[in-house]
Amino acid sequence: MVKHELTSQITSLPDRENVVFEIYAGSEQVAEISNEPGEGLRIEIFNCPDGAWSFDLDTFSSLVEQGKKSII
Repeated sequence: MVKHELTSQITSLPDRENVVFEIYAGSEQVAEISNEPGEGLRIEIFNCPDGAWSFDLDTFSSLVEQGKKSII
């Protein structure tokens, strides 16, 4: 299992009313946090092309919390 460095960005997508917070491992998107009307805060986790993601738990948790605060 390869360990990946995580990055994030806030972006506006054409199919979303509000901005989303994206989490990346290198160039691969790991997750997307959204806060759409009528749905509330949601996280979508994407498949890993290499089998399984491996992250430092504190780093991933910190990015999820940062994402929540960034889009509410």
